[in-house]
Amino acid sequence: MRRHEGELPRQTKIVATLGICPLDSWDSFLETMVEAGTDVLRLNFSHAGKDYKNETAILKWANEPVLEKTAPKVAVLGDLQGPKARIGQLTQELLLSAGDSVLMKPADSATDFIPVPSLTFNAIKNALMECEKDGEQTLIVLGDGETLLDVKAISDSEILATVVAAGPIKSRKGITVRGADIDLEAFSDKDQQDLLFCLRNGVDMVAVSFVRSAADLTRIRNFIKAETGSTHTLPLIAKIETLAATQNIESIVDESDGIMIARGDLGLQLGVEQVPSVQKRLARVAKGRGKPVIVATQMLESMVDHPFPTRAEATDVFNAILDGGDAVMLSAETSVGKHPTLVVATMDGIARKAESYRLDPEHLKHKRKAQRRVARTHVADPFVGRINEEIALTAVQFAEHIPARAIVSFTRTGGTPMRLSQYRPSVPLLAICNNETIARRLLLHYGVHPIILRQLKDPDFETIVEAARSTLKSNYNLQPGDAIVVTAGVDWPRGGTNAIRVMVEELDTA
Repeated sequence: MRRHEGELPRQTKIVATLGICPLDSWDSFLETMVEAGTDVLRLNFSHAGKDYKNETAILKWANEPVLEKTAPKVAVLGDLQGPKARIGQLTQELLLSAGDSVLMKPADSATDFIPVPSLTFNAIKNALMECEKDGEQTLIVLGDGETLLDVKAISDSEILATVVAAGPIKSRKGITVRGADIDLEAFSDKDQQDLLFCLRNGVDMVAVSFVRSAADLTRIRNFIKAETGSTHTLPLIAKIETLAATQNIESIVDESDGIMIARGDLGLQLGVEQVPSVQKRLARVAKGRGKPVIVATQMLESMVDHPFPTRAEATDVFNAILDGGDAVMLSAETSVGKHPTLVVATMDGIARKAESYRLDPEHLKHKRKAQRRVARTHVADPFVGRINEEIALTAVQFAEHIPARAIVSFTRTGGTPMRLSQYRPSVPLLAICNNETIARRLLLHYGVHPIILRQLKDPDFETIVEAARSTLKSNYNLQPGDAIVVTAGVDWPRGGTNAIRVMVEELDTA
């Protein structure tokens, strides 16, 4: 796998969206995508068929058992559609010019106006009236920003607008009100059916679209509990793409298992000029609480058609990683683009450059101190939590100062590797897992390289190191004389760490 190549393995994770299979079979295509460097496959349920044919084939391949002492092939992220306002059915495209007037009405279909289902129309009308009440300009954005409408009049039966920026208006295009949330049903029947499919077919984590408050996540957790029993957990990734989500980010992060900064719809609602600063703030909040961050949307968009990204796109990916992204995500680039594996390989190269820049000692020192200070305030047990954080930071710094070839930890829950990941280790963090599900979920976290060893139950230091040695030799260039930093919890609460030990490969102690 490309992530293991080079003097240092890639630490940032790559999420690739699947859509069209360009080869004879999904198995062949997925093999090439993982070999190119994909860590997480994204299934976009907005485009899933009722029979889930493609999703079933993908999950069958992804969940095939792997050999002992090897890494999981890939993790799978299911992305629910969520409550997106969309245009109804147009019998033909509406072709308008700047300055034209256009009507939006409650209807399922139309020819000469923009039809919107009744419930959606009422929600849009209410959002526009909120903007008017606040004295703001009332703007409607269609699609991904191709068409911009300036609202002139609002009534119970229609919305009159003037075209500011013209573009073709098509069926099922998204509708956004600039500066306001459209209040739609948060957990639709479709989302419930898609979530049940995820639960029954081995999806590793689920992204929840258009989250506005922590209650949106709690509702889904309760649904999962009711359907599967209290023992089943499924990590929830909150997609931050609404104004309300940016305002409620602390409580949303607390309730989530990670966030995705979905800059497409976020930019439509806030305005693109606000996205860079909001991205940094969202990443900072999530990192402070130890939650992974996925940065998404138009990262290498030009590679949908071209073999190279623009300079601006390369810089965007670079800065997203410096902002604190655990993972960077590809959407149309890999779902419908002409060069899916080349895009992943290009993302891999940019990520490695960003990681090498982050290795500056002063940069690391400042960032880690700030992270430790924030992380301490978000632990359940202040005393034990403080020790866990100190051990994690010490292990990372110690491994870099020696320098060690890797940090190795045994984990049942994933808690220790996740904690170590917050401090952005420059050396690989091998997480020895006896649970394949936990191993796959760890593929989303920066710097974590999970290894599956099913028979380990309560290993000691030597057993952990021995389990890691073959992988370190085959994938991470472990040589005689190389040091390995091992962390463990000895007589300590589950998921925590209170001990560090250094092992040296083939050290003669006689």
